[in-house]
Amino acid sequence: MKACWAIMALALGACGAHSGDNNSASATCQRRAYDDPTVKKLMIQNLSILQTNQDQQFALTQALHNAYNACLRQKGMNVRGGVEPVRP
Repeated sequence: MKACWAIMALALGACGAHSGDNNSASATCQRRAYDDPTVKKLMIQNLSILQTNQDQQFALTQALHNAYNACLRQKGMNVRGGVEPVRP
């Protein structure tokens, strides 16, 4: 399972490399979300464990979402609303 996460992280990185042509605020914030210190810390923690921990995966998803929304707010854009995600 650890290898699966590593492959997925590399695939996301490769996708991010090709999205350099899109300079919209949304695309920029999606790329910046992965540079957030909290997101990086949680990604490293998820790679260092042997089994998938749902709590850590949820925390990573929330950290990415929060970093993305914070970036959009800094750029003066509206943050999309929605329903609070259900914690597994």
